[in-house]
Amino acid sequence: MNDTIAAVSTASGSGAIGIVRVSGPEALKLSSSFLHSKNRILSPEEIPPRNAIQCVFQVGEKKLDQILFLYFKGPNSYTGEDLCEFHFHGNPILLREALDALFRAGARPAKQGEFSRRAFLNEKLDLTEAEAIGRLISARSRFELELAQKNVFGEVSRFTSNLRSQLISLKAECEAEIDFSTEDLTYESLEERKGRIETVKSLCQSVISKSDSAEKLIQQLRIVLYGEPNTGKSSLMNRLLGKDRSIISEIPGTTRDYISEEILLEGIPVRLVDTAGVRDTEDKIEKLGIERSEKEFRAADIRLVLIDVSRKENWKEFIKRGRDRLEGSVVVANKIDVRDSSWDRNAFADLNNSIVCEISCKTGEGVPALLETIKERAGAVGHSEDYVLLEERQRYHFETIVRSLENTLRLLTEGAPAEIYIKEIDYALSEIGEVNGRVDTEEILGRIFSKFCVGK
Repeated sequence: MNDTIAAVSTASGSGAIGIVRVSGPEALKLSSSFLHSKNRILSPEEIPPRNAIQCVFQVGEKKLDQILFLYFKGPNSYTGEDLCEFHFHGNPILLREALDALFRAGARPAKQGEFSRRAFLNEKLDLTEAEAIGRLISARSRFELELAQKNVFGEVSRFTSNLRSQLISLKAECEAEIDFSTEDLTYESLEERKGRIETVKSLCQSVISKSDSAEKLIQQLRIVLYGEPNTGKSSLMNRLLGKDRSIISEIPGTTRDYISEEILLEGIPVRLVDTAGVRDTEDKIEKLGIERSEKEFRAADIRLVLIDVSRKENWKEFIKRGRDRLEGSVVVANKIDVRDSSWDRNAFADLNNSIVCEISCKTGEGVPALLETIKERAGAVGHSEDYVLLEERQRYHFETIVRSLENTLRLLTEGAPAEIYIKEIDYALSEIGEVNGRVDTEEILGRIFSKFCVGK
């Protein structure tokens, strides 16, 4: 890290402000050679740290822009080394010209994620915090953003520190029993020791499970609207989207294939799927659409089965015919504003894990309550405090910790001496170190930071 790097740190395209960032041992000297105030070049000694200076960025005799300049003296900077920022007007051509001038003066182009990589290597961030910055930038929903923010501020780091403390305490107890086996001392029982190991293992399994749930939400829940023709699937789709996306018609079979759209539900991206109406038909194209409807229904995370309560129906017979699809689903009783006298909500009471929501797509009655039901089915989405976000690398290390602790418990049960099972505890401690950043291979670091944008 003896060289000085430079890059544009704001998003590509035009904007009000464009920031060029320079970091390295020659950052201030190199940067100051372009700064002019009152028709003279500013010397490095005139530039105090953490003060915004209004000046002109000038290349030779050519004035490029009137800018704000900031200098952060290392180690009190993002990268932990001298860091300078030029705040230009956000024209991409202007930024490119300024950047080329910095390169000619001795800076080199920064690689993807190199600023954050330097921050990690200079111990300004641990690896979990550095990885979270990538998520913070690329988050597609408020939910994912909140989880990334938790990690930027040390959520995973604190968790692993707690695990490490518990395992070190456990290892110390085991080693004391080995070293002072001839002394008349009292140690914890075998069951107590196994209980402590189980506690740590459960904590790791819990964080993996919470991460699995979070990733499922981030990757989009699929909510499928399913039912017979003219039950109001397309109307409900359009009302939930707030626009006319699906074609609405009284003619059965209008929807021949499924239609999907993304919406945000409590800040989480959810994919709504409107399927073809299910009925007996000889139309080959409609049959193909119905087959796809069945496939989408089986793959759905949340199933909305729409029924038309405006028609006369023997609902007990209806349930008997379709129990396998109704159980576990949200039964959406549509057209409640014109319901037939035969409508019997209580007939659905004995279905397993089902709930009936009465709505009218025409008037909007009951739709807010349906949305609340969907949120409940989605697992109280939007409450990021109930979830943890792990990157693939972190998940691997936590799974390895669980396996090491399971081996420890097995060896304890088999009566192995402490000298044997303590090695498994050592493996678990080593993996905890890997989570927070005891990573010394260029391949792993390169893979992590290559996902970042160049100016980060």
